[in-house]
Amino acid sequence: MLSITFQLSAQVGINIDSSSPNNSAMLDVKSTNKGFLPPRMTQVERNAISNPADGLLVYCTNCGLNSSGSLSIFMNGLWYTLNASCPPPVVPTAGTHVPSVTQIIWNWNTVPGATGYKWNTINDYGTATDMGTTITKTETGLTCNTAYTRYAWAYSACGNSTAATLTQTSAACSFSCGAPMTDTRDGKTYNTVLIGAQCWFAQNLNVGTRINCSGEQTNNSIIEKYCYSDLESNCDVYGGLYQWAEIVQYLNGATNTTSWSPVPTGNVPGICPIGWHLPTDAELTSLTTFLGGESIAGGKMKETGITHWLTPNTGATNSSGFTALPGGYRTGNGGSNYLTYYAYFWSSLQSDATGAWVRDLIYSSGYVDRSSYNKSGGFSGRCVQD
Repeated sequence: MLSITFQLSAQVGINIDSSSPNNSAMLDVKSTNKGFLPPRMTQVERNAISNPADGLLVYCTNCGLNSSGSLSIFMNGLWYTLNASCPPPVVPTAGTHVPSVTQIIWNWNTVPGATGYKWNTINDYGTATDMGTTITKTETGLTCNTAYTRYAWAYSACGNSTAATLTQTSAACSFSCGAPMTDTRDGKTYNTVLIGAQCWFAQNLNVGTRINCSGEQTNNSIIEKYCYSDLESNCDVYGGLYQWAEIVQYLNGATNTTSWSPVPTGNVPGICPIGWHLPTDAELTSLTTFLGGESIAGGKMKETGITHWLTPNTGATNSSGFTALPGGYRTGNGGSNYLTYYAYFWSSLQSDATGAWVRDLIYSSGYVDRSSYNKSGGFSGRCVQD
């Protein structure tokens, strides 16, 4: 005969005898010929449960291998199938998203064992769009120069992953050269100037996380910069200093001691914002040619006065609007030299495995010099519009 017993501690026993519930259990079911049957539902019904509590247990009728049934338990924000041979997929990793002015193409990477993916504008698996096996989603109708966050999940018969968080900023709003340009990565604004047919930054690039000049910039998915004498205030005025491999962002395997392979075709974006790129050696030559040639172009490029340039700042008229500033350089052994004396600007063209072409300007002349410098030095960068 079945007996149900209650104790003052609010324990419940459903027993075939009159024994008390086990002290460790709030509910103690004892039987020699019947089992405990949890709620039975499909995977869709299970996933539709609102705010499931950790430890919630159900029997999912189609969550096992080959859509067979299996117990499911909710833990740490994820449904787990109680079958060691059938774990739910891991969370997808974000791919490289492609932004434009009113559109973002979202991308994520495939997950081993996943049979499909879902995507949503909010962190809600239940209302997410089923993408099938597609790992890309084109979202239109967006606002320019705006940061967006989206979510993607992997799923299989064994359950679904937690959400992958995808973030991207749409491209800058319609731009006219001569207007300020805002870098959506960090909110910094740069003046721009049209020189001939080229639209240039009119300020030295200052993007990235500062590291000490004594260290080497590395290929670690973080843009790194030097500031002259390790002072952020110098970056605020003169911009950052970058090794060549860092400023081209290690494109095609480029390093400071080895050549890239293959040699890239087209523009090299490097660490410039979307829609801009590092100048080629030919583009820098076109700039100085338009300004009258190397012997006088430097004066037309240099900021006037001696606020930032060492006196006498010979020939400086800044008639081009380029507003070159003398940021000096970070030496190969980790020192800082020639602030207010020289401005050095990288091109995207390497001269050999350890060198790349640079344009430099000096306080005592209106000349622009084209020279090859060691890639490990830290020089300034300017961006030119695509």
